Amino acid sequence: MAALLLMPLLSYVLVDPQAGSERTIETGAGIWSATVLPVVALGLASGLRWWFRYKRLRESLDCAQAIDSILASDTSYCLMLRTFGGDGQVLLPTHPRIGLWSPALTLEQVTAQALLRHHGSPAYTLVDAAVRYSPPGPVYLRSSNEDWQDHVTALVGKAAHIVLLLAPGREMRPSLAWEIELIRRCGLQHRVTIVFPPCGRKGTYDPSHLTARRNAERILQMLELTSVDLRATAKSMHQAVVVRILQKEDRQGRIVHTVKVGSTILTRRGIIAAKLYDDAVAQTSTLSRHR
Repeated sequence: MAALLLMPLLSYVLVDPQAGSERTIETGAGIWSATVLPVVALGLASGLRWWFRYKRLRESLDCAQAIDSILASDTSYCLMLRTFGGDGQVLLPTHPRIGLWSPALTLEQVTAQALLRHHGSPAYTLVDAAVRYSPPGPVYLRSSNEDWQDHVTALVGKAAHIVLLLAPGREMRPSLAWEIELIRRCGLQHRVTIVFPPCGRKGTYDPSHLTARRNAERILQMLELTSVDLRATAKSMHQAVVVRILQKEDRQGRIVHTVKVGSTILTRRGIIAAKLYDDAVAQTSTLSRHR
């Protein structure tokens, strides 16, 4: 950044034999103000937009008080399951062409907005009882260590859509493994969508995305999907953004599963924007009706 600020002045000093004179300083200051100040102003404006958009924390709801009204409502909803402690860590620019200068949204926020936009369903997720305020995105429901399994069990049973949000660089924890086993026991594999963190410039070899792919492979194994080639599916997830599980009946009336992978092709800049996730959710997810 310092080099950017001094570049116009230094370039003028290098080409002007009178460098160091009052005329050089005055002209250099004019060049600096004409070229650098607009860039600084643009960065400050974008930073303020990001600050007010992302830092506007929302108060979470007490799950014990809110769950009855959620379950009694006729409005379908999405349940977002993820590893605790990773909220708001993944930021996606809204405009890929300007990259870091672009206002950023959290991955939770992008996913929740996509589900609401394309399916009209709000997204709920549980959070530790001690967390009063959370980053924007889904509706956070505070739940204690003693009650969270009961709350998840009730919410999973009626959720029209279940999103497994994989945190970057984090191995699967026992709590998430328990939730996946619950989904399998309830036979709700067809309501599951797995959302990956974005892969960086290293693409296939990005460490955080590689960990997410390993977790996704384990999840697909735990869900015991029928008629799915897990090895072939794993190969197709190298630059995955979203993985959607679907089901249908074959000619013999048996339930068979299919896996639909939404991937991205990295540009030379390696920037994955919010719209790409929005498009992937729209293309790969179709809400399953209750049977």
